[in-house]
Amino acid sequence: MLLWPRKGERLIPAVSGLLLALSFPPLHILIPPFVGLVPLALWIKGCLPDHQGRQAAVRGSIVFGAIYFGIVFYWILIALIWFTPLAVLAFLSALLALIGIAALFGWTFHRAVHTVRAPLWLALPIAWTAAEWTRAHLPSTVAFPWLGLGTSLTGFPELVGIAELVGNRGVTFWLALVNGLLASLVLSFVEGASLRRYLGLVATIVLVVLGPMQWGIWRAATLETREISTVAVVQPNVPEHIKLDTRVGIDSTLVSLQREMPRINPSSVDFVVMPEVTLSIFPTWDMHSEWVYPISEWARYVRAPILMGGLGYEGDPTSGDYTIFNSAFLIDGEGVTDYQYDKRYLVPFVERVPFLPVEWFDAFRYFGGFGVGEGWPLAEVDGTKYGVLICYESSYPEASRRFRQEGAEVLVNITNDAWYGREPLYARTTALWQHPAHMVMRAIENRTGVVRAANTGISLFIDPRGHVYNETELFTSDVHIGIVETTDIQTFYTLYGDLVGGGSAVAALILLLGSFHLARQSQSLDPSSHEV
Repeated sequence: MLLWPRKGERLIPAVSGLLLALSFPPLHILIPPFVGLVPLALWIKGCLPDHQGRQAAVRGSIVFGAIYFGIVFYWILIALIWFTPLAVLAFLSALLALIGIAALFGWTFHRAVHTVRAPLWLALPIAWTAAEWTRAHLPSTVAFPWLGLGTSLTGFPELVGIAELVGNRGVTFWLALVNGLLASLVLSFVEGASLRRYLGLVATIVLVVLGPMQWGIWRAATLETREISTVAVVQPNVPEHIKLDTRVGIDSTLVSLQREMPRINPSSVDFVVMPEVTLSIFPTWDMHSEWVYPISEWARYVRAPILMGGLGYEGDPTSGDYTIFNSAFLIDGEGVTDYQYDKRYLVPFVERVPFLPVEWFDAFRYFGGFGVGEGWPLAEVDGTKYGVLICYESSYPEASRRFRQEGAEVLVNITNDAWYGREPLYARTTALWQHPAHMVMRAIENRTGVVRAANTGISLFIDPRGHVYNETELFTSDVHIGIVETTDIQTFYTLYGDLVGGGSAVAALILLLGSFHLARQSQSLDPSSHEV
């Protein structure tokens, strides 16, 4: 079979997949992101320069993708299998799509280094970053920007300070560039290059590795921040199998709040943040109900407004003709305020099934048919402006950037990570640590403070340098209070966006078009050649 890996096409790509998979939370091992792509790059460079070699490169990239994405995203299966056997299908579908992205990378990289003869050290970061950009910009809710390579270094926030200039995908490009330079160094050694060339490459690698690191360290040390508010995050710790039973989930949440909220002394905080879908109700419809009233009473008790996740709607719920939104609301001592943010980036299939009309899922109501929000409203509390990201939106750099452009001084991420595991250690998945890592990068990209409230944890605070503090423990009900810092700057990334990611996608397209042109020229000179 064309795509079935053959002998000699498995081990080296698998080594690359394993090395890169070890880069991400919760391990946060420093070295693998800088070397993980080297084996795969050298292997593809060593493939034949013809169509058979290109097919081999694709097959090897499939092996790489299966190992890399299979390890990093195994939690999709574990998280959903508790609720439905269809989790197997969901995981396999996602994995096949991601493997397709890996194959696209291998195909593009092979054409770049063999047909166009682009330098390996340059072709690798262009092809890899373009593939990552493509994964994040697929149509509808098929897009999946979760855990780009740059996110692997969020355990070392000073080292990725360049994200405020080039964004997460700029950090990805930097890491892939280092991998490409190291692969070129190995080739130079194998090919017996001159000592001058060898030493030149070594010097270049040292400069490329240490330059951005030193800048990030200096930037973190000199960055001017200011304290802007005192915020309490509330972690109810209601397991997902309980939340799915609406009445039991609401009761359990209110019991948890009854236990935890008195720990917040009146007038001691400016703002209280609760998780995504704290209560599975329509607060603007049931604003005087037995469920909203206790939240308003707590706001009156602590003398601070409360941000709460709930369900928004458009239409008429009494007639059944309405669209549901995953929303955030602000509740004060008088009840539900006029602030509402409706989630714009929806979880594939779970919240919105891609490409299909929402009406097809009316019968399921809370699956696959959520509406896509509009606008970027800010929650303003005592003069401080907060931009709210709901759950999965933390992985979209564009959302945080847009909130910052609109004037947000602090980013708030409300989420329900109960999907990603249960209390026993064997039932916890790496997604519980992967998810908050995105907000570290958002804090650095925009140099702003972050508040994160998660139903079962991890709830935390992040300063504009990317330092995490005041974390909660997983699977415990808790309240943590933190002083939030921000800056008064708009970073280069905030102002101009993902120039590196988009530029890499354009450059990869140019390389591909160039490879097709050169291949046609080769065919015209040699009619007996066969190009695939």
